[in-house]
Amino acid sequence: MITLFCIPCAGGSASLYFPWGAALGPNVDLRVLELPGRGRRIGEPLLQDYAQLAALLARELSCAVAGIDTPYAIFGHSMGGLLAQGVARRLAACQVRAPSALLVSACAAPAARQWSPPDDSDPALVASLRRQGGTADEVFDCPELMALVLPVLRADYRVCTSFQPEPGPLRLPVHVFGGVDDAVPAAALQAWQHESTAAVTVDWFAGGHFYLQSQQQALMDRIAHYLARYHRHRLEESPVAEALGNA
Repeated sequence: MITLFCIPCAGGSASLYFPWGAALGPNVDLRVLELPGRGRRIGEPLLQDYAQLAALLARELSCAVAGIDTPYAIFGHSMGGLLAQGVARRLAACQVRAPSALLVSACAAPAARQWSPPDDSDPALVASLRRQGGTADEVFDCPELMALVLPVLRADYRVCTSFQPEPGPLRLPVHVFGGVDDAVPAAALQAWQHESTAAVTVDWFAGGHFYLQSQQQALMDRIAHYLARYHRHRLEESPVAEALGNA
């Protein structure tokens, strides 16, 4: 068994990952971190600062990791990927048991980001949602839903704007996933090769920024393939396996 912690994308919530549990198979324990101001945490204030949000998630993940004895990995899509690497850095700084791997999707490597503060007026945010895809037409047609979505997206874009690259490489494997038609440049995803001293892989799928919806099973198969490595490694290191090997 390996535990996979998932971090939502900008404007999104934990519900993005709810269909993944069964698709990942019985050897993956899926756990989704919810961000403040949405989903089950809708009563909490939205955060607009990257460092503050990454620190909060690192504290929450540290507590969660203390309660499990399985290896674990962290996955993040888009802004979630940016947060995931920041969380991994903060866990290392606090000497919390390290994740076996970092998995990032549709997210430029920190050093390769080309981000400028976007227009965050309501019309501009609506246009951004339409360009990226992944949002049902029914949401755009419902003023009540848009009144919930737009403040979340605005706050999340400000989180992205406040991000500052942190010095030093990661020291864990990184698995990168992207859509071939995404606006995130391929070179920006390939640049993760320079972000870690450990192995980095890059996998491509048909589709755009939200390829993970149209290509869900293909993505699940690749994630499960990579996670199986760390599950097997843990089994090979276990006292039972060692005893059997010496029998």
